[in-house]
Order: sequence, then C-alpha cells, then structure tokens
Amino acid sequence: CCFCLKMALAIAEDKESNTLVTTGTESSTAVDDIVQLGFSEPIEDENYLGHNSASWENWDGGQMGGKPSWLNPKHLPKNALSCKDCNEPMRFICQLYAPADQVNTHAYHRTLYVFACSSCSANAGEGSIRVLRCNLPQENDFFPATCTETPDLNWNLHQPFTHMVSLCEVCGQRGKGKCPLQKVSFCSREHQKEYKKYCFGKEDKYLPSVYKKSELVVDEEPPPTKEKEEAEKREALIEAQEEGHDPDEDLEQEDIEEMMGKHKIGSHDPATIYFKERVQRAQDQCLRYFTNWKGEELWIRSDSTPKEIPPCPYCGGERRCEFQIMPQMLFYLLEDHRKREQESKKDILSVEDKHALSVASEIVEYSAPENVPPALKDKHDETVEKIKKSLLESNNEIDWGVISVYTCIQSCGEGELRDDSDLGAYQEEYAWVQPPP
Repeated sequence: CCFCLKMALAIAEDKESNTLVTTGTESSTAVDDIVQLGFSEPIEDENYLGHNSASWENWDGGQMGGKPSWLNPKHLPKNALSCKDCNEPMRFICQLYAPADQVNTHAYHRTLYVFACSSCSANAGEGSIRVLRCNLPQENDFFPATCTETPDLNWNLHQPFTHMVSLCEVCGQRGKGKCPLQKVSFCSREHQKEYKKYCFGKEDKYLPSVYKKSELVVDEEPPPTKEKEEAEKREALIEAQEEGHDPDEDLEQEDIEEMMGKHKIGSHDPATIYFKERVQRAQDQCLRYFTNWKGEELWIRSDSTPKEIPPCPYCGGERRCEFQIMPQMLFYLLEDHRKREQESKKDILSVEDKHALSVASEIVEYSAPENVPPALKDKHDETVEKIKKSLLESNNEIDWGVISVYTCIQSCGEGELRDDSDLGAYQEEYAWVQPPP
C-alpha cells in the first residue's frame, strides 16, 4: 500500500541522512516531506474495513469510530480498557495500520488502537487516552503470508470466534459472558444495561458509547506556500490580533470553525496562530502521521506540552511522536450524537409542559411556602431535575485540543502473548492530551 511504502522510504532515507529537523514555527522541507494526513471518508465496503478482511494487501489507513477490528484476534486484552483516572469504561476512537518491519521484522503487520474516556479526556487527564499497539510477523497464525488476487473466501483464522473469543456487543472488546436474555456477550454490566436500554428489541439501534464509524484514509499534506507568503500571513494575523480584530470572523475560517465545533481559535498565542495557519492546508484533517518518528508536533497552544516522554516500558528504548489526533476528528465521531442530542432536546418538554413549568416556577418562587401545594412543588422539582440530567448527559462527552501519541521507535515485541500482562499480545504506548485553547 502507498502508506506503507512511504513509511519504508522515509525510514530508509532517514538512515542515510543526518539532516536536522527544525522545530517551532519555522518552515522545514524535512518536516513537510514526512507528514501525512488522515481524513474521514464514508465506508465503501464494510467487509474490507480495518482487519475484517484477511486480504492484507488492501489494508491502508485505518478506521474511525465503530468497534475495533483486532490484528491479533486470539490474544486480546483480558479486560475491556478502563480510564486510569476514573476507572470508567473507555470508548474506541480510531485504529491505524502502520507496519514497521524496517525496524522489527515481527512488525510486518502493525496496528495502533486509540481509546478515550468520555469524562476525563476534556480535562486532559493523563490516563484519559490509552493507546495499544500490536505486531505480527509476515508468517503468523491469523493471516495468509501472501495475498492473491482471488482471496480465500473460506479463510476465517482472522476472526475472534474462530479462536473461541467472544466480543462485547457494544464496544467490540473481549466479552465476559453471554446475557441469557439478550443472547449476546458483554464486557461489563454497564454495557449490558446500555444495550438493553437502547438496542434490545428496537429497530432503531443507537449506542451512546459508540461513535460514528468511517474509514480513515491517508494522503500527503499539501505543500506549503512560499516562505515569504507564510511570513506575511503570520505577521498579518498577529497584527490583526493586536488591533482587536478576530481573524476567526474571516470567511476563509468558516470551514475550520465548523470542523472544530466549540474550539473557536482566536488567540495571541503564537502556537495557536500557527496551528490555524498550518491546518488551512487541509482543513478537514483528522490525523497527522510522521512516517519516520521525527516529525514536529503541531500544538494548538504553547502551554500544556510534555516536558519528558517516558521510555518504552517493554524494552527501555526511546519513544517519539508517531501521530497526532486533531480536534477535527471530533466533528466526524460525534455526528450521530449531535443529531440525537438535538432530537432529545426537542423531546425534553412539550410546549404545554414548558408553559406549566413557567407557571409553577412563579408560584414556587413568589408564594409563601405554606401556600404552595406539595404536589405542585414535587412536580416542579422533578421537572427541573429532568432538565438538569439531560443537560449533564449531553455535556459528558469526549473532547481534546490535540492528542500526541508517542511509540517505541524500535516497535519492540514479537506479537506473542505476554503472560505478565493483562493486555494479551498488545502493548501500551504513551499519549499526551493537550486541552483545547
């Protein structure tokens, strides 16, 4: 695939060159050459999304939302991932296929999985984003060593059920047992209840903890404009800020603002200004990938950046930034949630209920307590709590400024089951969450 070939060439060229990669907001050809972008695209064929197909020659890019498709379908983590901050179940964000057999022959196939906590990610909790990595050699127990033009339709070694592994009907992680009523497996009581509430016996199935699924396709970042034009543009932005003009009001920013939702970028922060400038090359980018681990992170703000990246806990080697998840990804992941939220807000109270609540509120507020009928007071309080609960539920959602994922540059591991780990054949990498500006 083109993505894998570019990665191989970038690593090979990097070994032959000692060229310095610049940092900060300076223009750098070296940086530009190695940045690839991920975009959300509608799914053309579900059977070929992620690792649903054993025909790995078609694997490229990855997947956003939905449920993960596992590279190693036999040795999954023993338990569904939970947030390290609050211990609540985590939600699947995306997966990315990124072979690294140039540094480790056991990483001929290699996939990274990202999970987020809906409660803690908005606060940039250190354990609110978790990343798993899985390696497989070319010769493995799950996929054919070579691909042919006519795939074997009977091949099913890449399916978890072949290895007696059941998956949670909600999140797609390892199931703990089958519900006797619903006849499907779940990883936890929380997901069992969620499925029963929103899906069991219903034609319109909707799961709040599952985000809209789409294909993640990768392409090169468009080239920068001339250095002079870039410098003039930055100066104009800074000057506009100093004069009190908000560049976010410019027509050319409308698409970016729509993608980024509530993260309206208007700041004197040089990093924020440069972020907006760089994103304009491809406004709908959801992911930035550095093919040789030497790319420069694109931060949305100057503060809240990592001071030190912990080494790989498995081999002790260095970790570097491999990819970044952009705030634009939220726009696509939460599309179904936005529609549901708008519908639910309409259904919270009818016109008659709103009028009744208004009258009741006046009576409760301006009348002496002894003159307020107890039934009216109870109904008023019940309705107010209903509104509060609905608003709290709609605000309890994933959020971030930028997520930077740092992985072992040796991509260590042989893809085998690790007896000393609850993660099975999967290894955990490091993610840094930068909050919105």
